[in-house]
Amino acid sequence: MEIGKQIQYYRKRDGLTQEDLAEKVYVSRNSVSNWERGKNYPDIEMLLRMSILFDVTIDHLVKGDVKEMKNEIHLMRFNQWSTIMLISFGALALLIIPSFRYFDMYGFLVLLPFAGAGLYAGYRTEKYKKSIIHNHNLKTYEQILNYIESDGENMDAEYKYHRPKNSISISIFCIVYFLLLFLSIKLFL
Repeated sequence: MEIGKQIQYYRKRDGLTQEDLAEKVYVSRNSVSNWERGKNYPDIEMLLRMSILFDVTIDHLVKGDVKEMKNEIHLMRFNQWSTIMLISFGALALLIIPSFRYFDMYGFLVLLPFAGAGLYAGYRTEKYKKSIIHNHNLKTYEQILNYIESDGENMDAEYKYHRPKNSISISIFCIVYFLLLFLSIKLFL
């Protein structure tokens, strides 16, 4: 994000060290260093203090970051709705047999909320996917996956599947899911 560069520019312009700036806005020197390196982002109170100190508007400090913040929000919401969709449809698949076994013809009433939640989450996922495509001129799923996996830095490189870092937990989840599915089929059929 650009705000780190902006903070560093105004700090150096005013002849301040990171420690001087930290004292003036009541944070640690480490916080200022992290802001300038882009590791984290100052909160609104810190932005206000720095804008007063540097005699600039908050808009000047944040100007380049507004677009990036919006993109980050779209990526985050895309991932959230995707997760909700997967959980809803997973629960729907697990509950099909037990709901019809216990509720006969009315079993579909138990499944409707899960189906509705999954479909709505799918709709929202598609909406954010289209927003990501539009904002970054992406045309293929491969480019979208590459963009998401590189945190928005590299959208031109060829996408290569990387095994998830938490593959053990994903494997355990899949095994438990299929065991539950198998048990529900055995118990209710």
